[in-house]
Amino acid sequence: MRITAKVLVSNIGLPTIKIGSWTTRLNLFLKKNPKIFDFILSPNSQGSKSIYCKKRKFFIWKKQLRKFQLLNWVAADYLNQLKKLSRKYSKLTVVVMDDPHLLEAIAIVKHKLKCEVQLIFSFHGFDLNIDSKTIAEVDKILFLSKTGLEKSKLNYQNFPKAMVVGNAVNSNLFYPLRASEFVNERKRMGYSETDEILIWMANDRPKKGFHIFKSVAENLLRNVENLKILIIGSNQTIDHINVRSVGRVKNTEVALYLQIGNYYIFTTLYEEGFGLSMIEALKCGSAVIASNRGAVPEVLHNLKQTYLIDEVEKTDSWIESFNLARTNSNFGKNRLTKDYTDNIWNYEDWEAKFKNAIN
Repeated sequence: MRITAKVLVSNIGLPTIKIGSWTTRLNLFLKKNPKIFDFILSPNSQGSKSIYCKKRKFFIWKKQLRKFQLLNWVAADYLNQLKKLSRKYSKLTVVVMDDPHLLEAIAIVKHKLKCEVQLIFSFHGFDLNIDSKTIAEVDKILFLSKTGLEKSKLNYQNFPKAMVVGNAVNSNLFYPLRASEFVNERKRMGYSETDEILIWMANDRPKKGFHIFKSVAENLLRNVENLKILIIGSNQTIDHINVRSVGRVKNTEVALYLQIGNYYIFTTLYEEGFGLSMIEALKCGSAVIASNRGAVPEVLHNLKQTYLIDEVEKTDSWIESFNLARTNSNFGKNRLTKDYTDNIWNYEDWEAKFKNAIN
């Protein structure tokens, strides 16, 4: 029997080309550190370490049947593979990526497995609210922010060991273009040197605040002559000749759009665990205007060309900060430099923290 093995558990197939904050950094982590995890349980069978496991939906909602469904249907693939692995090793370190259902299922069977199990939960939200019985079986929780960790502690009498590993953006992919490249790339994508480009990027969930952005954008389009607006990741748009909506794009293409922008608006309505898209935009050189919610103020603390909005439902608050960002950046001409942005939430710092946490 071998001694130990590290197992990564994900409800998203890894590696993936889907847009997502943690999937992007984890793809890079797995590529750079192929020996860290011995097995990857996810909806992907490609790769020598990959074992295909699919998380299924609850087929009927009845409280009395919930546990049975969870163990025998929803998380069954993952539990069956962990049972097999527990017969081959004396200890498993199981890292669950931000899925409370899979975490709960593994916590329930943890002591029924044939070997010792260290259970680690990588939490990507802000305010952790998981059943206390499940939390009691977790050995370590990884948080994106200190603010989120401290807020989550208030929900429990006994809290497991926790570490703040933060988040990260690949500085080799997200970086400001040099002046000549900036002009040329904008021309290639149909924009002029004098255009001021405002970007909004998120999915279609209401809590991302597209309705707020739309109200702000419509006002600005009436008053800012050279304003162009770029919408990424959403099927929603604004009926105006100066608005372009590109929908969902691959992770590798997101930077190409962010690098031509001047301003980025982050209109979230809920307590964000981190808000990675605003850091991607900042690292590409844009000024960032963001909701003062969740971990956002911690993430943007002391960073240049960032503006926080307290009254997020008020259009005038966003417009006021946008006008301030224009003035302070000389109407978008003064962009952040690569020397500065390389040190903002860079991937290498996160990688070191994550390695330390799972080891």
